[in-house]
Amino acid sequence: MKDSKLTRALSWAIDLVCAGLLWCLFSLPVFTIGASGTALYYAAVKCIRHDRGTLWKVFWQGFRSNFKSATKLWLVYLAAMAVGYANVAAARQLGGAGNPPLMALAGAIFLPVALTLPWLFAYVSRFENSLAGSLKFVGFLALQNVGRSLLLTAELLGALLIAWLIPYVAPLLPGPLALLQSLTIEPVFRQYTENASGADAWYNE
Repeated sequence: MKDSKLTRALSWAIDLVCAGLLWCLFSLPVFTIGASGTALYYAAVKCIRHDRGTLWKVFWQGFRSNFKSATKLWLVYLAAMAVGYANVAAARQLGGAGNPPLMALAGAIFLPVALTLPWLFAYVSRFENSLAGSLKFVGFLALQNVGRSLLLTAELLGALLIAWLIPYVAPLLPGPLALLQSLTIEPVFRQYTENASGADAWYNE
């Protein structure tokens, strides 16, 4: 019994690390980070949490089936972050480095990005919607669940800080982060899927 539990724990840990490594690999072109993040969340919840399918098949399914929608949404977020960076750079040139309110105003666009980004990949992995519809609903989720959004943002920023301080552990972080964030996101999603039926409705477990 102990050996069996140990074997399952090791297998779970290996899948978690491998999921993060797959995210790193599929994110290399940068513009694919949206699809890769969506696939990572999908695999973390379906394969690692609910033991449905094999990691590679589930990850690839999530990446391929959501590639177009996730990539379009990610490009919107990239554009927003580019605008925010340009605003901050311009404010600094105008002497804003010594003016915190001006710098905060210049970087204000980063706040909605940070609060909604964790919801974005998770939402796309589970639901289908138009580009505008997805952005609106993700914004709705973030505002309706402000406490959860702040927690998710803190977890994301914490992972980025660890990756910055200890770069060699960075490839090991995406898998655990996706699994950790799913604990906050999935209870919200169940409000929308609890009446869904299917032969394998793993998302309601």
